Amino acid sequence: MISVIIPVFNNWNLSQECLLSLAKTTENEDIEVIVVDNASTDATRNECSSFGENLFPERFFYFRQDENRNYAGANNIAAAQARGNFLFLLNNDTIAQDGWLPPLRKAMEEDPSLGAVGPLLLYPKSGGDHSVQHLGVAISLNRQVTHLYERFPYPHRLLARKRSFQIITGAALFMPRERYLALGGLNEDFRNGFEDVELCYRLCEAGFRQTVVTESVILHYGGRSAGRNAHETANIALCDRLCPHLLIDEPRLYRDDGYVPVISPWLKLYATLSPQKKIELLRVARTASLETLQEAVRDEPYWIDGAMLLARKYEVAGQLKDAFNVLTRVCSFRGTPETLIPYCRFLQAIGQREAMEDIVAYLQEFAITPEERIETLTALRKQFLHTDDELVSQIDNLLRTNSNFFSDLYPQICSFVS
Repeated sequence: MISVIIPVFNNWNLSQECLLSLAKTTENEDIEVIVVDNASTDATRNECSSFGENLFPERFFYFRQDENRNYAGANNIAAAQARGNFLFLLNNDTIAQDGWLPPLRKAMEEDPSLGAVGPLLLYPKSGGDHSVQHLGVAISLNRQVTHLYERFPYPHRLLARKRSFQIITGAALFMPRERYLALGGLNEDFRNGFEDVELCYRLCEAGFRQTVVTESVILHYGGRSAGRNAHETANIALCDRLCPHLLIDEPRLYRDDGYVPVISPWLKLYATLSPQKKIELLRVARTASLETLQEAVRDEPYWIDGAMLLARKYEVAGQLKDAFNVLTRVCSFRGTPETLIPYCRFLQAIGQREAMEDIVAYLQEFAITPEERIETLTALRKQFLHTDDELVSQIDNLLRTNSNFFSDLYPQICSFVS
């Protein structure tokens, strides 16, 4: 049996949609559904129990709490009551898709090295195709967590690759119940953030690895919980203390997929194209029609030069909405002044002053003094000193050219943030 655990706090409309999708996609599966209500004040408190019992007769359990036990506490309460061999921790802002369960169960049963697995999470369509929300968590500079290939189009050739991760999201996490209980469940010292990071860290310390099974697909709205980031600073500090050996793995993940990890002059780590791929796409750009260029940019989302060219072509053709969409996506992949400043100018040209002011405010985050930049680069160098010679070489070059950065590149943002 599979025990699906759903913590909820208000947002009854989302919980309804989630439960309906589970009922539709698990008609022939042996599951139970456990909802832990963290003292909701909306219709959840009056409607959830009967609604769930109608969908899952004798297999639905509703536990209402007198106080908000947060994400970790709610999952631990349900796990203690669950009857299944496997637990599936699931956010209520999700929509299960047909066939989501068998691939997760198969992966877990066939590979004893796996501690936990998760489905491919996609954003619901918003005027176009689905895009990636979660394919696995990468650990970036300063051990920041980031979703690998977030906003990549779906489907895409890279999504089918098998990968090992230290961390996968707790928004949809599948693992044996006995293992969850043996580890002590989620750490309730966290408050709605980073509990999943620390749980997966303990799995790694116990000798397991995590993966995302991309044959299993679930839609995830994301960020719908009230106060989701209210305790971010405290959660990060606690995670840093409890996960001292968390490895920076984003460069390795990019290299495995044929990309070149680069620390940009703006001190952000990004995936860039190999020189061979750049030359190949440059040939395309010289002669490509608008449709061909559009297809090439979709196939290679990290081709930033191609995307910027496509946006300009759309703008010249008067297709301002298409230009806006391309620039917005480019900035989600490469949110540094090289893309943000052209985005600002475009927003100004089409009269979107409020949106432009938001981007200008974001550009202020790149304000830095020469001394601060040297200090940051020196700290980054220490992170990779014995693990990544290529990145150390890049950092050394950035240190050597620090004065050139402030004479050539840095003035680009001064006129926007002054």
